[in-house]
Amino acid sequence: MTPNPSIEVPAKPLGQGRMMITTNRKRIFGDKIGFKSLSCAPVNELGVVYLFGVLHDTFDFIIESIQSGYPDCLARRKVGNNRWEEVRIEFEYDSRSFKAHGHDPSRVDVIICWTHNWKECPKRIEIIELSSLLGDAEQIDKEIQKKKTLSEWQLFAQQKRLEGLTFTEIAQLWKKQKYEGSPNKANAADAKKRRG
Repeated sequence: MTPNPSIEVPAKPLGQGRMMITTNRKRIFGDKIGFKSLSCAPVNELGVVYLFGVLHDTFDFIIESIQSGYPDCLARRKVGNNRWEEVRIEFEYDSRSFKAHGHDPSRVDVIICWTHNWKECPKRIEIIELSSLLGDAEQIDKEIQKKKTLSEWQLFAQQKRLEGLTFTEIAQLWKKQKYEGSPNKANAADAKKRRG
């Protein structure tokens, strides 16, 4: 195979005698999402890290550190009055990359990804799939920005975390509570059905 002459491959020094090869290829963009400061959906792990950084308040995390080593992030999550749990987070574009990268599942609590596609993921690892939660996250984020006190979402999420639910379970309950309506709306809908 002959090299493509239209692609320039300059070498850039990295230090200690190492070189980085770059190409003059065009960037790849995800679908338009127009969420806060991110106009396009992530197409790699760095996009997931950025989006999590934008949304960490929404997920009720306080970030302690982010690094390139495993795990990618150490955070805290409130579990009670003056009680915080350490949360070890790994970022992946898709969740099955966790396994492909050979990570030790016993050293992580949460995988934050754009797409969850690892069916054999150990049950003890919480998965936060950003692509499926983005609409809810936008609404929740607006609530948080309106108030300086804890939002209805944050209070709900904290209570459910204390009950031992995962973020995915909390998000599903929140969506059901918010979008399927209150008991009064449900009762009114049932009454309307009975009337014909």
